[in-house]
Amino acid sequence: MNTIGEVTYSNPGASNGNNRTTSSKELGKTDFLNLLVTQLRYQDPMNPMQDQEFVAQLAQFSQLEQLEKMSGALDTSTQVSYLMGQTIANTMATTLIGKTVIAEGTNLNLSEGEPVNLSYNLGADAANVTIKVLNEKGAVVRTISIKDKAAGNNTYAWDGHDDNGNALASGEYSYEVSASTRTGEQITATKRIIGVVDAVKYLEGTAYLNVGAYKVDLSTIIEIVNGGWQSAQNGNQ
Repeated sequence: MNTIGEVTYSNPGASNGNNRTTSSKELGKTDFLNLLVTQLRYQDPMNPMQDQEFVAQLAQFSQLEQLEKMSGALDTSTQVSYLMGQTIANTMATTLIGKTVIAEGTNLNLSEGEPVNLSYNLGADAANVTIKVLNEKGAVVRTISIKDKAAGNNTYAWDGHDDNGNALASGEYSYEVSASTRTGEQITATKRIIGVVDAVKYLEGTAYLNVGAYKVDLSTIIEIVNGGWQSAQNGNQ
């Protein structure tokens, strides 16, 4: 009886169309057909494959072909849906210019000599609020202490200076917010971006809102507010 040696097959997903040996355990329709032909070629002539076996394997091949077609159609549909969603989002982004948005907090881009709004949301009234501004290396460059702030959205206008009163260089900075009651109980304090959208920028096909010193991803928007940015908060300091 002849034995079947190692069978190599082409990768149907290869972009250059050349046959390549692969160790993938997932067989495509071409691989399945190659194996079937090889099996027929090396079958024992004294004990050939029965008709039922051959028909069964052909049925499996047909099912595999249909599944591959369905998979390809689903992949195409998913890509089309993604592109349509991205196009709609990019188009809608332009309608937000001039509107006030509230978004999840992120890093800021400081321009030397220009103040930056540091916004945050308090889960309850706070007796003490502390804001720490950090540079790109994670070092604290400014610590700000604020008294008696109401629950909800609040904003502190930071002048862009460090603890020694020196103007900090332009670049990317971040900040942390913590709050507590008069008895020292910690209060939930979450960074927010609150401001008017003044431009829309496109990076690698994705739209970002320009809100002062912040670049806002559309997916991080929490609320769109009627009126100026002051109407989106309890107060500023």
